[in-house]
Amino acid sequence: MVRIAVVQQEIVPGAVDSNRAKALRFAEEALANAADVILYPEELLIGYAPNLRELSEPVDGPTTRAFQQLLRGSEARILWGLTEREGDHCYIAATLVGAEGVIANYRKTHLWWRAPGLRHEPTHYLPGERLITFDIKGWKSGVMICYDGDFPEMARSYAVMDCTMLFWLNNRGSRGHGEVSGLARTNSLIIAAACCSGKDELGRECRGGSNITGMDGRLLSEIWDQEGIIYADVDPSAVPMARNRNPWFTGRRPELYL
Repeated sequence: MVRIAVVQQEIVPGAVDSNRAKALRFAEEALANAADVILYPEELLIGYAPNLRELSEPVDGPTTRAFQQLLRGSEARILWGLTEREGDHCYIAATLVGAEGVIANYRKTHLWWRAPGLRHEPTHYLPGERLITFDIKGWKSGVMICYDGDFPEMARSYAVMDCTMLFWLNNRGSRGHGEVSGLARTNSLIIAAACCSGKDELGRECRGGSNITGMDGRLLSEIWDQEGIIYADVDPSAVPMARNRNPWFTGRRPELYL
């Protein structure tokens, strides 16, 4: 069994220190409740702020090191939304951290473009160029960030790669179970989706809707309209058999698809 913890946190735009401090407190709470993996929203430290380049961090920067220190003596993992800086470029990233340091780093491959200003992501970030997998307690898992998941090919690709769990980081008004259940059911994937709460950079309310959804699309846990942590104990060992019996997966004819 794997205990998943999903943190729904208000992300105050540009308030790196207070956002980090709150995230660490949530991590301490989740670890005290025996979480094996802790998932945070996209853009956890910065949100969407005009000085994002100044505030961004390298993948092994101070926040990663703070999480690493917190995990000393633990086999748990933290997957968090980094605004990553590498040289002159910035990326929207999801960084997996353990007591040993950085385990994996995924860069958002589909940048949201249908918004002006700070949320016109191609203006401010480069896209990633590959999908990333990693193990959680020995179970192959994948990751995607916000707009990535609006392309059904993403979840399907991770299922084809034999992932049992998929972690979805978001920073938007909400990402509720209704947007997750179909992807989970048709791909036999356990999906954990984290979203922010509170107000965004324009003062718009973010309801959150962070959730953990079973491989059959059934809701296991969710949270709306507040900060907090949700938990679910899941069994990835059941995924392969379920997928082999899943008509939406076994009935594919990939030789016909472009």
